[in-house]
Amino acid sequence: MLTRSIVLGGAVTAAVLAGGSALIGQAGPTAPPYTPQQSMAMIRLEPGFRLELVAHEPDVQSPVAMDIDELGRMWVVEMPGYPLDVSPTGRVKLLEDKDGDGRFESSTLFADNLRLPSGIMRYGKGVLVTSPPDLVYFEDVNGDGKADTREVVLTGFAKTNPQHAVNHPVFGLDNWIYLAHSGGSEPVIYRDLFGDKGTDLTFAAMPGGKPLDARGRGVRLKPDVHRIEALSSRTQYGNAFDVYGHYFAHNNSIHQRHEVIAARYLERNPHLLLPSAMAEISDHGNNNIMPITHGARFDLLTEAGQFTSACALTVYAGGAFPAGYEGTTFIAEPVHNLVHRDVLTPKGSTFVASRARSDMEFLASQDSWFRPVNFYVGPEGALYVIDYYRPYIEHPEWASSDLQKTPEVLSTGKDRGRIYRVVATTGPAATRVVQRPALGSATDAQLVAALGSDNVWWRRTAQRLLVHGKRRDATPALAALAAARPSALARLHALWTLEGLDRLEVAHVLPALADPDPGIRENAIVLAERWVSQPAVTTALLGMTSDASDRVRFQLLATLGALDTPAAQAAQERLLLAGLEDEWMQVAALSASSDRAVAYFDRAIAVGSPFASSETPGRAKFFDRLGGILAARQKSEELSRAITTVTDPGAPTGDWWRASLLEGVARGLSGSGDRRKLAGSQPTLLTLATGDQSRLRRAAVTLLGVSGIEPGPATTAILAKTTQVARDGSASVDARVDAITLLALANASGHQPVFEAVIVPSEPEAVQIAGVTALGRIPGAGTPTFLLARWPTLPSSVRTAAATVVLSRREGSVAMLDALQQGSVKVWMLNFGHTRSLIMHRDEQIRARARTVLEVAPEQRAARMSRYAAALGGRGDAGRGATVFTTNCAMCHQVDGRAGVEIGPDLSTVRHQPMPVLLANILEPNRSIAQHYETYAVERAGGDPLVGVIGEQSPTSITFRQGPGVTTTVRRSEITSMTVVPQSIMPESFSEQITPDDMAHLLAFLTSSPRTASR
Repeated sequence: MLTRSIVLGGAVTAAVLAGGSALIGQAGPTAPPYTPQQSMAMIRLEPGFRLELVAHEPDVQSPVAMDIDELGRMWVVEMPGYPLDVSPTGRVKLLEDKDGDGRFESSTLFADNLRLPSGIMRYGKGVLVTSPPDLVYFEDVNGDGKADTREVVLTGFAKTNPQHAVNHPVFGLDNWIYLAHSGGSEPVIYRDLFGDKGTDLTFAAMPGGKPLDARGRGVRLKPDVHRIEALSSRTQYGNAFDVYGHYFAHNNSIHQRHEVIAARYLERNPHLLLPSAMAEISDHGNNNIMPITHGARFDLLTEAGQFTSACALTVYAGGAFPAGYEGTTFIAEPVHNLVHRDVLTPKGSTFVASRARSDMEFLASQDSWFRPVNFYVGPEGALYVIDYYRPYIEHPEWASSDLQKTPEVLSTGKDRGRIYRVVATTGPAATRVVQRPALGSATDAQLVAALGSDNVWWRRTAQRLLVHGKRRDATPALAALAAARPSALARLHALWTLEGLDRLEVAHVLPALADPDPGIRENAIVLAERWVSQPAVTTALLGMTSDASDRVRFQLLATLGALDTPAAQAAQERLLLAGLEDEWMQVAALSASSDRAVAYFDRAIAVGSPFASSETPGRAKFFDRLGGILAARQKSEELSRAITTVTDPGAPTGDWWRASLLEGVARGLSGSGDRRKLAGSQPTLLTLATGDQSRLRRAAVTLLGVSGIEPGPATTAILAKTTQVARDGSASVDARVDAITLLALANASGHQPVFEAVIVPSEPEAVQIAGVTALGRIPGAGTPTFLLARWPTLPSSVRTAAATVVLSRREGSVAMLDALQQGSVKVWMLNFGHTRSLIMHRDEQIRARARTVLEVAPEQRAARMSRYAAALGGRGDAGRGATVFTTNCAMCHQVDGRAGVEIGPDLSTVRHQPMPVLLANILEPNRSIAQHYETYAVERAGGDPLVGVIGEQSPTSITFRQGPGVTTTVRRSEITSMTVVPQSIMPESFSEQITPDDMAHLLAFLTSSPRTASR
């Protein structure tokens, strides 16, 4: 939900900055706020759907979450305090549709006095609400529609920025309640309000109970039995399950992740250093969204057309949308006023998420106040969309100074809010008679029957009522359903409901292990874990190693890790070898225990080992993981043996596995190991680090960077040879980079002249970057001074490394701001991480100055923008715009790799930018020069100077693009100076060459789909 944008925005126009004021090119009424009906008319949906208004202000205000109970009543959480009001202004509303027309016309204040509440779930006879630091239970005892009971269930959550706070309780297929949680954030500006890190979590009814440290991880609990566990992953606002219980999450900029392996498996091997238990499954990254907003405002750390506030991930399982929609995922992007849809496709142990359509979003609004922050699949199979409806959604922690100075405007619109329902106009929903929920009075038989619904709301609600109501009389009917064949999902829910009622038996699980549906087999393996040592269960599990489903085999491998018998170990090795190219199969195998990893290492280095038979990405990664575990175990004899094995001629052939093993050892030591454990291996590592085998050399240098280099005569002799290699222009680039890195590790200050000497245009960029990085190990102000003095001569990749070094220290940040103000460094020469480090610097003086330097006053651009105001109305013709492009732009640009010359960037990359942002970048090209498309002035020995954009490069030469069809290749040794020209190749006079009408057509062409653009 509520965003921290992640990429520095381009030029922001007067129209963009207008916010709630008059907007350029705005359709309909002059400007937002609009009435619900007006705003609804500005929303564009995929064909085959319509939008219905379910509730709006004043009945709901600042809504952020909802649930629909077994009686069809809607529970809504309101958070009017966002972003800075931490007083208890939050509320829970109870809405009812008493006349059955689909509109929730009755609204009752159920509970109030909540601090920034963010999620709600029906539980027992009341609701659970997340309101940091607590998870609170409310119940209406006397039946008047208002809460009489307020009970803190769980406490200790961080009172942090709302986007990082606990939220979104969900009843899982496995009968646990899952809480979305990412732990406390690191505020720089609002430390007093949101700097709380939280404490260990405890049940309020059991203050002496065992606390749980869940900071930085999601949480699941069973309140009735006071059980709580941390997950293996984290998420921000929202979490979701597919129908088989796979858990999905996200953060602001990464819109889909899959938690592949559960915490209970990883906890068996604390030495398995896994960066994340989640797979980032999107195949289109974070920069492929298509807003249609009129008058959008993108703040200081927001880039148009990129995910920056992804939230409310929801897997559709409502059974009422057309074919192809079941199992797709919906993700809210409130900064861009849209709802994104992806299609999930199985891939090994996990999934791939792909755009559902290449030409539009599932839902997008032209209304800049439309802020979708949550979804809900309702009992009729519709998708409910919660619209927070605010002009500003960025939290001021990451907003521009003008908003921080007037924080009261950030709460504008807190008295507004809408809830819509997306209904299919084709498919099952078009003719379906919607059944009004009445599960509150349902019999056991009716609830069991509801487990077979094609709508997840009915299945989940019925299971919750059976389990939380402890309705064990339903056991025979559930057992019959688990063995029947009405639907796979009915059998699945029947099995888990039996588990939740503590009535599941081995006789229920064994048939499920052979079920024709792979999702049920996968779940049956999990359900069988309590009986994993029983002979019948063990035999059944060991017989599944050739299962046709990748995810079944993955789950089997994870589950078998609890068995330490020869037969189980053999089965695990078969599964691992068959799936070695799937990194998650490796994780599942190595999670069994730390000792098991040592046994795998012995197998891997044996003569004829299938693990080292030939190089593949999976085999290399496996050796890397083994090295990491050996290092994390911190046993000197094991580490010494590993290093010795690397130089053992009797070991399997190939440098690839040796290099991977060393890289893993380096990773393991840097994560948790005692670096002194490698002291006896330094001579071997130094020999490898200066040898001729490039992969082993690089791996040894990496490991020495972690373990350190002890001085001594042998080290001195090796460093003398290394210095010669670093200076030798005839040596290979890789060897020189490794030599420079080794010198920096041993004695950076003593080799400063070597590093400075290689930071010249005549040197390959990789060598220059190594020199820059080496200088970064030398403390003091000298390094920033040197690098900034060389700044105009640095290619973009070297400049990026230099900026990282300069900004890593306070004096460098000050020097960089000086250079920015003086103009010797341009804003576009810094990437997002660099600008963010200045804008969010912990030093208040640097932060304030950075905002003055980096923020641009809107009035500076208003005059030029006003001439082209009409071009923003979306009235241009893409076909005519293609002609404008050919006439004015094709001499330097292409679109989709066609129809032009690649001197500047391919303009298909700006297709999804809102027109105001794109127009501003066209009119002020020097504000947004794309990295790697800078113009350089080059002086060369024995030749005329030239000006051009860097094209192809080799270690010995650079090709410069100078115009359509004109290139010049220059040997690096001939370059005497190379200086970046701080202007775009695109002239600012472009705005004088094109009329407003032509600009409208050009914008239409640049933002059109490839198919349209090619017409």
